[in-house]
Amino acid sequence: MKRIERTRRGGPSTGKRRGAVLIEIMVAMVIVTIGLLGTAGMTAVAARKASGLSYQSKRDGIVLQEMNRMASITYDSLASRVGCTTVSSITLPHTRCINVTDLPGGMGYKRVRIIITPSTSYARAETVYVNRSRGALPNPLMP
Repeated sequence: MKRIERTRRGGPSTGKRRGAVLIEIMVAMVIVTIGLLGTAGMTAVAARKASGLSYQSKRDGIVLQEMNRMASITYDSLASRVGCTTVSSITLPHTRCINVTDLPGGMGYKRVRIIITPSTSYARAETVYVNRSRGALPNPLMP
């Protein structure tokens, strides 16, 4: 019976190779950890921006609602006034200020200034001007 001996073919000793593999695994773990921390940071920034955009959309909806309300009031019912109201709604708590002034010159124009100031710091205040006129005079040539 012949005896077959197995020999290890060239290469580093087992102890040195195990140490190198351990270092490679640790370096890979550090790289993966840095990547995950970067991803978590970007996710937090995206969530904050999305929340801010949500508040701005709500504010823009309130501004549009107030503009439509002012447009639906007849010109003669728009008295010159200044006033602020605090609204504590669930969607967006805010302060609404409305200022109605007669434009100089007596040409039958009024300027309505609407200021919506959200109570939260995620959305900035919005100011909108609406100019109202008495309307076109009837044409005497039309029957």
